[in-house]
Amino acid sequence: MKSVSQRLLRGGIIAVLGRTFVAVGVVLVNALVARLLSPAETGLFLLALSIVTVGAVIADFGFGKTLLRVIPDAVISGEQARAVSHIKHVFAAVSLTAMATTLVLVSPAGIWLAGKLSHGHLLAELMPLIALWLIVTVVTSLLAETCRGFHYIAAAIFYGGALTGLGNILIVSITLTTAWYVSVAITLKQLIVIFILAGLLLSLLATLKIRQRLQNCSEGESNGSIKTLFIMAWPFWFSSMALILMTHAEIWILGYLRPPEEVAAFGLVARVALLVSFPLVIVNSVLPPLISELYANDDIRKMERMLQVSAGLTTLCSLGVFLVLLVLGDWLPQFLFGDIYSGNWKVMMILAVGWLFHVWAGSGGFVLNMTDNQKSAMIINIAVGGLTILMGVWLTDLYGGLGMAIASSSGIVLVNILMLLVIRYKLGIHIYAGLSGLRDIKSEVTRRMQALQ
Repeated sequence: MKSVSQRLLRGGIIAVLGRTFVAVGVVLVNALVARLLSPAETGLFLLALSIVTVGAVIADFGFGKTLLRVIPDAVISGEQARAVSHIKHVFAAVSLTAMATTLVLVSPAGIWLAGKLSHGHLLAELMPLIALWLIVTVVTSLLAETCRGFHYIAAAIFYGGALTGLGNILIVSITLTTAWYVSVAITLKQLIVIFILAGLLLSLLATLKIRQRLQNCSEGESNGSIKTLFIMAWPFWFSSMALILMTHAEIWILGYLRPPEEVAAFGLVARVALLVSFPLVIVNSVLPPLISELYANDDIRKMERMLQVSAGLTTLCSLGVFLVLLVLGDWLPQFLFGDIYSGNWKVMMILAVGWLFHVWAGSGGFVLNMTDNQKSAMIINIAVGGLTILMGVWLTDLYGGLGMAIASSSGIVLVNILMLLVIRYKLGIHIYAGLSGLRDIKSEVTRRMQALQ
């Protein structure tokens, strides 16, 4: 087996390339959606995407992150049968939770909620289709996390989930680009169908990939149990629920308090601001299995050095993206999405500040989740998530999208501060981008340059 540094370097290169294309692709897809749909329909699409994303986290029940914890541990221990057993148990459990979630979406309560969020009937009428989109998203996301657990970084990035996987983005962007080029009208319903078909194709490809990997696993008796997985998964679930609600509540609150056009304007510039965090997203595509492995081997100091170096590199990259957004100003969203979406530069930059701090603070959530401290992450996310939602309702009612941006960015900063404090207390390490991390980067680059000479 390759060393941690070798796998980090190899996985990092793959993640940089893959996630860079994902970041560009997300912006491209949103730009095409904004130009193919009306502002009201664009806002409804962002609401539908948010419902699918939140619903997918509910249906996943924390089992996706659990696979990132148990698969590397089983592989390192040479217990291939245990890894296979874990995967089978997870997919069986998630099939039930996904079905329950979709039933809620198509129930009278789900349809009523969709009507309230969209101020109309269109989104409510599309709830059965959105429920199907949710099932496809859950399956592809779980397959992607399984690939990541086996350290198939390229496959995990390609399959991904709803507008997060490279394969999904490629299929959707090519389809929408063709429609825009030949001036073919696309409705919101047709757009959702395109996402569903793309997800089904990717699910098939991912299943074949994982099936090939499992066929290579040695047979044997496994001691894995669904009860053990459930005990490990539920703190992940509560933590993920609080975090996803904190980041997606902004769309729901705006949808409830403001018309769909304002949802579209906020949602589109929020996705541009999210580009600041993509360097950390790239690193987090590689780190979780390595954190789990180093923790299992009780190599905490090596983990600290790895995390500080990664935080230092990602902060430098994110700072560059932040400065580009600062210089381009309001011209960028106007160029990408059209003149109707200009005038939202303040919202974009307030959100960008929060994401820049998030990158500087490092991979706190993954560190807690991969070191048996998922309950601490859960408490932090629930507490700050609830506070952010309350603040968001209050400030959105007063200032609209600008108030929501202030609340969302403040919540991001507070979550990261608390996670840094807990990690210092629990593990005795610093993971943020400090000067020591930057010195380690310089030393590592110098060492490798000397080795090449």
